[in-house]
Amino acid sequence: MTPLLILGAGSMAVEVLDIAETTGAFDIVGFVVNRPDAPAELEGRPVFTLSNLPPGIACVAGIVSNQRRAFIEEVAALGHPFVSVIHPSAQISRRATVHSGCVVHPGVIVASNTVIGHHCLLNRGALIGHDNRLEPFTTVGPGANLAGALTVGPGAYLGVGCVIRDHLTIGPGAVVAAGAVVVKSVEPNSLVGGVPAQVLKTGVDGL
Repeated sequence: MTPLLILGAGSMAVEVLDIAETTGAFDIVGFVVNRPDAPAELEGRPVFTLSNLPPGIACVAGIVSNQRRAFIEEVAALGHPFVSVIHPSAQISRRATVHSGCVVHPGVIVASNTVIGHHCLLNRGALIGHDNRLEPFTTVGPGANLAGALTVGPGAYLGVGCVIRDHLTIGPGAVVAAGAVVVKSVEPNSLVGGVPAQVLKTGVDGL
């Protein structure tokens, strides 16, 4: 089994632990945080900080927010490789690509010729259509439904149960609110919501 460290110590980190255990492919060494008030352990496993991190162990991020990027880059700079953790119930086309550092939850479907960039999080039951490109650090919420031929920019956050029409672009750092129905492209760093989705705020940077 591959030794694994999970970045984060919140509820998503515990979910990633559960997925990693379910695969049977990982020996979970512990969790990693970047704050001084870290608990000593979580789920019976030690919680490390960057100052006492065991060297060379593969990592994956158990953090929902796209603000995980800075932490991931800090850990990568210490020489840690990143691996993807994919629940056995996820259905990923043999023609799709899932890059390193991703977390794919139960019930996710990824269709043919879709590319999932590094460090993306695909939450429970998300449906990712064909010929999509999700750039690194994208977060897709539970039950989101992405049609085909979409481009989703780095750090975008697609909320719970949103629906996105085909052949659109979701800009970098954009946020699609829970339950929104997106029928036109979303500008970078914009928050959209509603049915059909309208711009609610600008100047955001994911969640």
